[in-house]
Amino acid sequence: MMRAARLHGPADIRIDEVSVPVPGPGEVLVRVLAYSPYGTCLGVYLNRGGRYVSQYPIGIGADFSAEIAALGPDVTGFSVGQRVTAQSLDNCGTCPNCSAGRTNLCLSPDLGRYVRQVCAQDYALVSVRKLCAMPDSVSDEAGAMLTGVVDALNALDKLALPEGSPVAIVGVGAMGQGAIATARAIGLEPIAIGGRGAKTAMVTAVGAAQVFGITAHGEDISAAVLDAFPGGFAGVVETSASDWGMAQAFALAAPGGTVALTGGGALPVSNWDIVNRELHVVGVRGGPDQARALRLIAEGKIDLSPTISARFPLERIGDAFALLTGEQAKDVGRVIIRIAD
Repeated sequence: MMRAARLHGPADIRIDEVSVPVPGPGEVLVRVLAYSPYGTCLGVYLNRGGRYVSQYPIGIGADFSAEIAALGPDVTGFSVGQRVTAQSLDNCGTCPNCSAGRTNLCLSPDLGRYVRQVCAQDYALVSVRKLCAMPDSVSDEAGAMLTGVVDALNALDKLALPEGSPVAIVGVGAMGQGAIATARAIGLEPIAIGGRGAKTAMVTAVGAAQVFGITAHGEDISAAVLDAFPGGFAGVVETSASDWGMAQAFALAAPGGTVALTGGGALPVSNWDIVNRELHVVGVRGGPDQARALRLIAEGKIDLSPTISARFPLERIGDAFALLTGEQAKDVGRVIIRIAD
């Protein structure tokens, strides 16, 4: 048996005893070392708008570091005891997109039947296609904060900005922190849009050249930003997937600029707004290059440790989510759930 954090209702998370799964073909059983929640996890925890969960109980967690405990019968290329991490999106590895390296846009119709791993538990089953070996110099905690970096690389590659260019990063949560650190690592000047409390200091510590904070939730600060950057930004990355964030992103985009979206609802602009300003709008669905993200961390070019606000053992995961979703969240960066000793 093993411990597993499972939701029994919105904000009702408990530690259950469940059976240790057995890896089948194409699967690997990993012993989870650390897990770090990000925005999607908070959405699942609260089940905002009933969008995330249709039935309970359900496991939680996608971003983790682990060591391999057992291999499925046909798995090669990995070994028991090896430290690994993985992305949440699976892929077939053989379709035209996968063959071209765009595994985040896999075309296989089988993907709908693949089960997304959950990692807030002692052991997890993971598709071997999603695994990536962790360099020795990448810590367990860094490996559990990989998604923001991987998404950011995908977004920033789409912007194709010249080195030294300013890039607006809207939102300073987990994904925004990863995007700011990544932009700095590849030679851009990240300008952080949003945040209050301790988060403004955190994003400065990971590379923000300038921070335009807010004084209240939902405050429109686009005019103040445009006073400092007349004409707007050639590249904007929206990381909050919120109505506020999308409104800021489109307000700050320069004519002919590109807005990279990581999620959210309806666009705050019309077709004519896009046409008249000749804006480019690109979607960012995860990213295909976790190995590149790990290299940047291993080389010391990305260090998200200044964003870590707290660490909890698995037994206190409820306290961790309460911290991330409570009134004090404005001062909270990343939280690490230590699962293995």
